[in-house]
Amino acid sequence: MKDKMKKIPHFADAAVIYHSKEDGCWIAHSLKTDQIGTGDQVIDALADLIRGVRALLKLAMKDPTIAYLREAPQNIKDLARKSKKLPGEIFEVAYRRVTGKWPQDWNVPSPKDEADVFTAEIAGDLDKKMEGIGC
Repeated sequence: MKDKMKKIPHFADAAVIYHSKEDGCWIAHSLKTDQIGTGDQVIDALADLIRGVRALLKLAMKDPTIAYLREAPQNIKDLARKSKKLPGEIFEVAYRRVTGKWPQDWNVPSPKDEADVFTAEIAGDLDKKMEGIGC
């Protein structure tokens, strides 16, 4: 008998994306799962986060004991409130990179000002996109 996978209710989340001087990279931090992604560019950090959140949701679908919702620390939430909205097209490119539908050698430049902080919707219809994925 085939194991039934747990259905994840509609999942909506946002991420704050900032440059860490300590680590020398961009960090994308999920506000609802407390997962992070890192990269040399904003889009790389966001793609890394998307991979992590997808893997977490996939695991939670298989194992109902996995608690996938965990709030980010207060300082990250405060940072998100002060941030600019990242263009939706950047999320789309990051998502396409994760799913193999974007050429890996095509770079999307990061902002030159490392003081910039952005927020991005990282889920939206991720529950629909989860159907048939192979992370």
